[in-house]
Amino acid sequence: MKSTNQPNLFQHSDAAKARAYRVAADTVRHDPHFSDDERERRAANYLAEAERYEARA
Repeated sequence: MKSTNQPNLFQHSDAAKARAYRVAADTVRHDPHFSDDERERRAANYLAEAERYEARA
């Protein structure tokens, strides 16, 4: 069986990655395993990555 490492252009597009980072930011804001400060820090990181990918799209 031949294996290819070619990514799917729709699932791995910059717009799709930006949407995934925005979902991750929303999810981490409701995660009970982190403190409020840690949740906001993580959410800010995910949003920064989303904005970076949106700028490329």
